[in-house]
Amino acid sequence: MNIISFVDVEKALKILEKKADEAEIYYVKSKSDKISIRNSKIYSFKESISEGYGVRVIVDKKLGFAYSSRLDEELIEKALKTAKISEADEDLSLPERQCYEDISNYDKRIENAYEYALNGAKICIDICKDENVDLTSGHVSWSFSETKILNTNGVEAIEKESGILCYINTVKENSTGFSMDVSARLSIDFEGVAREACFLAKSCINPEKIDTLRTNVILKPVAVQELLEYTLVPNFNGENIYRKRSFLHDKIEKEIFSEEITIIDDGTLKDGLYTRKFDDEGVKTQKKVLVDKGVIKGFLFDTFYARKMNTESTGNAFRNSFSMLPRIEPSNFIIKSDISSISNDEDVLVVYGLIGAHTSNPISGDFSVETRNAFYKGKPIKKAIISGNIFELLKKIAGFGKDYKQYSNILSPSMEFEDVTVVG
Repeated sequence: MNIISFVDVEKALKILEKKADEAEIYYVKSKSDKISIRNSKIYSFKESISEGYGVRVIVDKKLGFAYSSRLDEELIEKALKTAKISEADEDLSLPERQCYEDISNYDKRIENAYEYALNGAKICIDICKDENVDLTSGHVSWSFSETKILNTNGVEAIEKESGILCYINTVKENSTGFSMDVSARLSIDFEGVAREACFLAKSCINPEKIDTLRTNVILKPVAVQELLEYTLVPNFNGENIYRKRSFLHDKIEKEIFSEEITIIDDGTLKDGLYTRKFDDEGVKTQKKVLVDKGVIKGFLFDTFYARKMNTESTGNAFRNSFSMLPRIEPSNFIIKSDISSISNDEDVLVVYGLIGAHTSNPISGDFSVETRNAFYKGKPIKKAIISGNIFELLKKIAGFGKDYKQYSNILSPSMEFEDVTVVG
């Protein structure tokens, strides 16, 4: 992929320097491909390319933003016009010049991963056929991108990223299963994905209904990450802290969780899915301790809300597209503990996945979720409801597994919780 010439961007910056107090040009070009599987057959191949620019300007402490697939004077003028009608805010500013370390996980092989992905999809199909399990749907997708950020304060940042994912759903009689693997490098365990999805579909045939009970619950890594993404992570968002939309906004240095848990957000993590040299404002990423043995130690900030809270950006401003302004998100949100033991699966309720976590209340931490592929005392159960409050749940940690996985921003092992309400 060829990025726009540096001279063109410099020319645009010179125009912006004359017309704005501060300005930024954000450029990204990305390519993504997907091989879809349906009914145990390769169904389709889709390729998409996206390229564009986002221009941010600050004029008299007013923010303007415009985006386009082309960088030209018309785009600059649109951003400037937007600033004129915006409200002023004294805390608006852009980052200063940064020095970056070379910590990228970029794998150039992903640029030409079609044969690898096609072979992986065939492995999944063949294993499911051998196991006499229907592979109803799934896909192998991969992407790579190049990002460049320059601003009038001296920021000049460029980085490449890559990623690949395999996800499948399976059916055996009246039972379903699922599994996935994700990596920033060309390293997917296709066989492991297929065998776990087959195992779950075959193991959950003829599930039994359970009564309402209180029991220890083991959430497997996917389930942990599905729950925490919607209940816990938003409470460390600096905007939510500032606006008092977080349960934790006044809890700094207070012991809120079990002393067994430590949480670190680390944008520099080796082989992390969201490891980058800088965030989407050009701020250097870093390792931040958010919870130390149950005690709240910090939150995640971009430049704007860091100024609002009289602190420094933690390098957690990210965008999903050049058409969006940056917003506060975790990088690699790591759940850790000094303990690494967990109950025997046959003694508790074991849950592989959850449904409905997105309906949780991110402010109060209340949740009510449905189990997916769950076993009680080693036997498959019909779907059950787990309800509670995330802040109370994280006080009742009984154990941590050794099976660390990362499927999203969150990296965690299986976790065991005591005395959880389960409605059958």
